[in-house]
Amino acid sequence: MPPPSARSACPVLAPSTSTHLGKRPSSSTDIDDPAHSRKTQSASSLKLQLSSLERENLRHKSNESKLQVQLEEQRIEIERLKEERYGLYEAKVDEVNRGEEKEKRWGEERRRYADEVALFRQRNTALANELEELRSQHTLLYGKHTSLSSSTSNEINLLQARIVEVEKERESLKGWERRARGLSIELEEERRRRIEGGEKESVPSRPDETLSNEVKRQSLNLSTIYRANETLKSELVELRSHRKTIESVERAHKETEQSLGEEIKVLQEQLERARRDMDSLTQTFPSADDTAQLTQLRTRLSALSTLHTQAASELAQRECTIRDLRTRLADLAESSRATVGEISSRLQETERELRWAVEGRQSAERRETLIRQEVDTLRSSGAGSGVDAAEMDRLLQTYRDMVETMQRDSRLVEEKVVRGQGLVQAHELANAQERISQLESDVVEFDKTIEELTTANTRLDAEVSSLMCRVASGEFNPVTERCLELRNNPEAKIQFIRQQELTALRQENDELLERLAELDGILSQQGMSGDVKEGMVPRSSYERLKKDQEDIGRAHEKRLTRLKEVFAAKTLEFLEAVYSVLGWRIKFEESGSDIRLTSMYAPKGKSGLTIRMTSREGHFGSMRMSGMMARSLEEARHFWVVERQSVPGFLAQVTIEMFEKTTMGRAAGYVGLE
Repeated sequence: MPPPSARSACPVLAPSTSTHLGKRPSSSTDIDDPAHSRKTQSASSLKLQLSSLERENLRHKSNESKLQVQLEEQRIEIERLKEERYGLYEAKVDEVNRGEEKEKRWGEERRRYADEVALFRQRNTALANELEELRSQHTLLYGKHTSLSSSTSNEINLLQARIVEVEKERESLKGWERRARGLSIELEEERRRRIEGGEKESVPSRPDETLSNEVKRQSLNLSTIYRANETLKSELVELRSHRKTIESVERAHKETEQSLGEEIKVLQEQLERARRDMDSLTQTFPSADDTAQLTQLRTRLSALSTLHTQAASELAQRECTIRDLRTRLADLAESSRATVGEISSRLQETERELRWAVEGRQSAERRETLIRQEVDTLRSSGAGSGVDAAEMDRLLQTYRDMVETMQRDSRLVEEKVVRGQGLVQAHELANAQERISQLESDVVEFDKTIEELTTANTRLDAEVSSLMCRVASGEFNPVTERCLELRNNPEAKIQFIRQQELTALRQENDELLERLAELDGILSQQGMSGDVKEGMVPRSSYERLKKDQEDIGRAHEKRLTRLKEVFAAKTLEFLEAVYSVLGWRIKFEESGSDIRLTSMYAPKGKSGLTIRMTSREGHFGSMRMSGMMARSLEEARHFWVVERQSVPGFLAQVTIEMFEKTTMGRAAGYVGLE
């Protein structure tokens, strides 16, 4: 199609009026014809247009060939890019698969490490509990040893005092024996002098023989007392040997106590080392594909496992040693008790022998006095006189009567001593023994009660820990369990009941006072007639009832105050248990509907985290967070509290995040824990 310029340039010939057939005339072929010139011009213009069109066509063809070449290059580039894209897609899929596999592997390793850490913590807790049990047992054994050592020292001091007294009595008896021997020698000398002087001994021979027999009997008694002293001396040696044995037992017990203290210190050091290893293990977990950190973590875990195995083996050895030491200590305690019992029995026998020796000494002194009187009488009187002989017979009979009386008194005293009536009265001794047996039974019952209470306390602690774990995990069954409402607590119930009773008592008191005023008015109007006295209450009765009512009110106030104190103490104990188990310190406001929570892993002050919860009629109302750490927990709050209505889940996530931050930043001084 020619361009518009070419179409406009072509002339339009007008139709001719006449038609010539055949050859044209010569006039039509004239060069100077204007129509001919116009045709020539139009042909030339057409040729020019045609040549321009051909040039344009050639140019367009060359452009078309270039474009086809570029199109082919673009097609090749597109194919290459498609191949690269497909390769990148395959590499991406492989990388995603590898990342998922690595993430699964890391998750499994993290769970395994978490299980191992939990196991280590459980073992650490068990070791700590065993250490506390060992401490309590050591305290009990130390108290028993202290009581045993004090009683043994008291017994030893008493025995030493008794030994000193016995030695003094022995020395005095030896002196009396020497005096009796000297007296017998003097009597023999006197008799020998009388025989040499040729004195007649027909009448006084019988008293002299009697005196000599009595002196011999006294010497036999003194020899018996001497043998008894020797026996006491041997028993004294045995008692001293027993005392040395007890002292050696005490030294062995002290050495055992020192060894137990050293073992406890070693166990404490191992426990602290295990805690530090656990803290270092839970400090960081690698989140990237770092082989060196993984190798280091595995090395630390293996080292911790080795240390834990060594600590467990050492703890087992220490337990065996402690059992052996306990057995040895029990044996020593039994032997000490047996030794103390034997020493006590021997002490009683020694005291009895001592009392017998004292009685014998007194009787010997009395007999010596009588013998001296008789000897003086013999020396002062003349020999061979019948009056003197009769006087000697009378004195001899008196002497025999006194000897028999002293022997009878001595036998009675010995029987009393044997029956335990030498120093104290029988009923006092029986009361003391009964009290001792009662105290021993009370001690046994108290020990059993302490063991039962300890077992019950341990069981309750385990139940509380289990319940705390269940509460922390958010477990709640409304069919079998009930949530304690903040306003419907025991203290509020007691306060409400007390308020009701107080209101009723005040109303009743007001009514009674009004009735009393009316009755006083009636009595004042009637005067002293005394006609209407039925239904009246005496003033003394009213005062007594008023005093009783005041006493009841004071007792009620006292019981209520004690109940408040007990409830406050139990509440504080419960809050401390929640703080130690869950890591959150709970504080109730005075209104009773607001709760403030503070984590143990959060900093103090404005840079930390404080959560305030408001309850409405026992149900969860609103929650506000304050502190610099509250900004980073909005997403978690929206995820747990707003969307899922789970406050325990939110608190658990906050605890884990703050624990990780504080443990990782503890060395750098991120926050100081309480």
